[in-house]
Amino acid sequence: MTTKSLTELSELMRSEKLAYKKCCNYVAQTNDEELKCALGNLANGHRQRYETLMNYLDKN
Repeated sequence: MTTKSLTELSELMRSEKLAYKKCCNYVAQTNDEELKCALGNLANGHRQRYETLMNYLDKN
């Protein structure tokens, strides 16, 4: 894997991790159950993408 590819993957992982943390923070700040559910679903998507990228790096 090239240095450029590793840099791009690292950037994607940082972005997914930050988006996950932001969604979790918003979940903690809201009292609206419907919004909590929607934000929780978004957070889970970001976490899954982060884990997929991590698994890809582990295999390569």
